[in-house]
Parts: sequence; structure tokens; C-alpha cells
Amino acid sequence: MARIEDIQRAALNPRQQALYDDITRRRPRPSISGPFAIWMHIPEIAEAANALTNYLRSSAKLSQRLIELIILLMCRDGSVNYAWSVHEPLARAAGLAPETIDAIRARKRPDFKHNDEALIYDIVGELQATKTLSAATFERAQSALGRDGLIEAVSCAGFYGMVGLVINTFDIAPQPGGPVLS
Repeated sequence: MARIEDIQRAALNPRQQALYDDITRRRPRPSISGPFAIWMHIPEIAEAANALTNYLRSSAKLSQRLIELIILLMCRDGSVNYAWSVHEPLARAAGLAPETIDAIRARKRPDFKHNDEALIYDIVGELQATKTLSAATFERAQSALGRDGLIEAVSCAGFYGMVGLVINTFDIAPQPGGPVLS
């Protein structure tokens, strides 16, 4: 059970209601859930997080397949069941191989068929372990992804690290019927 009460649209002020409507219009769920159910208590945070989420979903230079790979890696690292339940189906729809998803769930390095996926795996793993990238990894990543792609990859990993902290701290349950981590 979540540690903060659910957000009810009718109880929100006009600014929060407009944000609520914007968030629900762009997502497949009719109500606010996940970290946004927490962030809506502070609209300034919800607005900033919504803008970054929308950018990563629709404007990123990295493919959605790579964005979803980063998200799954961050979810697995933090055992973030809510975000995994939302993003595993999105990762499949974006073209991430089921074997890759299964290996990540099992905390094993996947047998990647795409070099860009192996690179993202290495970037995220190094960020998780050292909180930075070595000169060699940085150069390899910038060469393959470009400056903007590298900025997006690191920013996505950092954002979903924050998402995981919020979800786990406030004990947000996975989506009903969605896949979960063990």
C-alpha cells in the first residue's frame, strides 16, 4: 500500500488539474499513478518530470528501443516493480528482444544482437557502479551515439534512478496484472 494518499482530480487546485489532464492525456491510464501520484503534491516537480518524460518518449534522438533498455536496466538495478510493470511491455513494443528482457530480469548480461544495445548496457552498468564514465567508455559512447545521444542516455539513466527512489520510498505497487521483478 502506498505511503501517500491517491490523488483525486477534484481535490486539486486549477494548476494541478491542468497538469493532471496533460499527464493523463499522454499516457495509457485514465488516472495519475506511479511517481506522478507523488509528484502531483508539488506541481513544480510534476511539471519538470512530465516535461522530461515527454521528451524521452517523443523527442529523444536515441531510439525508443534504447530508451526502454536504459529504463529496464535502471528498474532492475533498483528493483523498481512499478516502473518495470509499465516499461517491460513498452520495451517489447519498441523492439527489445524478449531474451534481452529476460536476461536483464535475471541480472545477467544479455547476448545482444545489436551493438548499440551492448553499448547502452555498458554505459548504464558503469554509471551504476562508478557514478561516472571512464574516458574510454565516454569516447566510445560519444563516437557511437553522438554528443546529444550520450547526454540523453546519461540523463535518462539519472531520471529513472530518481523515479525508482520515489516509487520504492513511497511503496507504489506495480500496475495490476503487469510483469514484475522477482
